[in-house]
Amino acid sequence: MRTTLILVIAACSNARIGEPDAPLAANVHDASPVDSASPDAAAPLRIIVLNEVSAQSDPDWIEIVNATTEPLDTSQFVFVDKAGAFDKAVPFALGTIGPGALATVDCDGSAVPFKLGSGEELWIYRASDHAVSDGTAWMVGQSPPGGSFARIPDTFGPFTTTMNPTKGEPNEP
Repeated sequence: MRTTLILVIAACSNARIGEPDAPLAANVHDASPVDSASPDAAAPLRIIVLNEVSAQSDPDWIEIVNATTEPLDTSQFVFVDKAGAFDKAVPFALGTIGPGALATVDCDGSAVPFKLGSGEELWIYRASDHAVSDGTAWMVGQSPPGGSFARIPDTFGPFTTTMNPTKGEPNEP
């Protein structure tokens, strides 16, 4: 008796069964902590976390939080308004912030060489190796005049449009 071996080769993608392929570009409606991480990107460090963005204020500002359990020297991190634009990276000059502490940075076009747009992005990287710590992108209207784009709850909650900016204070629903 003869035995026949049948080899079947099937084409497949890197998507998991029952899940759509992951987007390659930013999905600003996604509630994930880093909204535009590609499927192959390393997990964000989440050491300094972007907690709130007020992109249509006078001045524009961002709020960060030390998401660790130790004091943190912010000079070890930089931020940019376009993912991977290290030639335009701005170091944080806030000194040391305590665990869970909030700090704000005005993006006024002078000390920080850019202002934030109504539809924009902001990324935080570790300066030594450019590993992403956190970041997000927002569309026009998600950080409206008089409002902000904030994590609710603070630190690891999803970004939400709010008309109650809380610069330097815990975010409120």
